[in-house]
Amino acid sequence: MSVTKMPWETLGEQFVTQYYQIFDTNREQLVALYHPTAMFTFEEHKAQGQDQIKDILTNKLRFSLIQHIVTKIDCQPTPENGVIILVTGRLKTDNDPPHAYSQLFYIKPANDSFFLFHDIFRLSIHDTV
Repeated sequence: MSVTKMPWETLGEQFVTQYYQIFDTNREQLVALYHPTAMFTFEEHKAQGQDQIKDILTNKLRFSLIQHIVTKIDCQPTPENGVIILVTGRLKTDNDPPHAYSQLFYIKPANDSFFLFHDIFRLSIHDTV
């Protein structure tokens, strides 16, 4: 049985592709995707607004090389014509082995375009006791 993708699923998948392409090649340019009031969490780093987000992306994330390997993208529409996107995958940085991660995005229309309003990233690392 073939499943037809809904427009919001296509939008979410296209956003994720663009986001990770920019993240993996030039993090400084990534801030343009965020709404000026966006909220951002990357592990223990939290920020609101483009300036704080840019500071984390360019100064606090201490890896040089990065590669996102996407396993699955799940999307749901919101009443505000936005899309909630959950990404699971593996993250490879510098010489470290790949680690599982999940990332949640909320994008919605603003000023004749779509902007990222919420972004939460978490590695799926389990401590062994």
